[in-house]
Amino acid sequence: MQNAISLLASDPGMVIITIIAFGAGLIRGFTGFGGPAFMLAILTIFFPPISVISKILVVDFFASIYLFQQHFRKIHWPSVIKIALPTILVAPMGHWLLMEIDPGVAKRIIAVTISLSCILMLAGFRYRKKMNTLFLVILGVISGIVFGGTYIALLTVVVVLLGPYDKEEGRTLIIAWSFFAALAFALASGYNGTTTGTDVMIALPGAATYVLGTWIGSLGFRQSSEKTFRGVAILTLLAVSVLNLTL
Repeated sequence: MQNAISLLASDPGMVIITIIAFGAGLIRGFTGFGGPAFMLAILTIFFPPISVISKILVVDFFASIYLFQQHFRKIHWPSVIKIALPTILVAPMGHWLLMEIDPGVAKRIIAVTISLSCILMLAGFRYRKKMNTLFLVILGVISGIVFGGTYIALLTVVVVLLGPYDKEEGRTLIIAWSFFAALAFALASGYNGTTTGTDVMIALPGAATYVLGTWIGSLGFRQSSEKTFRGVAILTLLAVSVLNLTL
């Protein structure tokens, strides 16, 4: 234990992650998403991509549990299962791709897609019809590949925000899906050895500040209007996408 504490005290990565994690937690708590993508954009300046994703996994996992249990009674399980189950089944393939392709290229392709979708939403476009089973399953498969390879949930978020859900329904669906996706990613990462004990130890202080930020952000969400929530969510998506394109 003493050696672990010495490692934390001497590793500058711990300080960097802890500071960035608090701001990312505020975003995650208010919108239900965006925290991992924000950290990914910033932390890739300091760490290799695979190492960054393993640390983000640890930081975000505790917040996923917190948000999931907070919204458990509000979850519409049929919709969540139709998206989450395909994501869980396909996520290992995406995780394998993470180690086979250039993650920087994948990150920028996703960022361009998200940015274009944000422009559509800012222009007032929404998919008004109910998303049927086939639509949700296909979304789950695509989400599994993208999330498993990059730990970026923004593609799924964009589709949900473009859909007919109000702020409570949309945010709850995102939170429930991301919990199961994060669980699948954690299992795949642990099995493949891309998340190590050192990653966990370095990221734990960041996980604490991230959860604190998530709690504060959740309080802000409860006070927000539908218009405010959608505006903040779309601008967050756009800002994170631009960060991923430029950094």
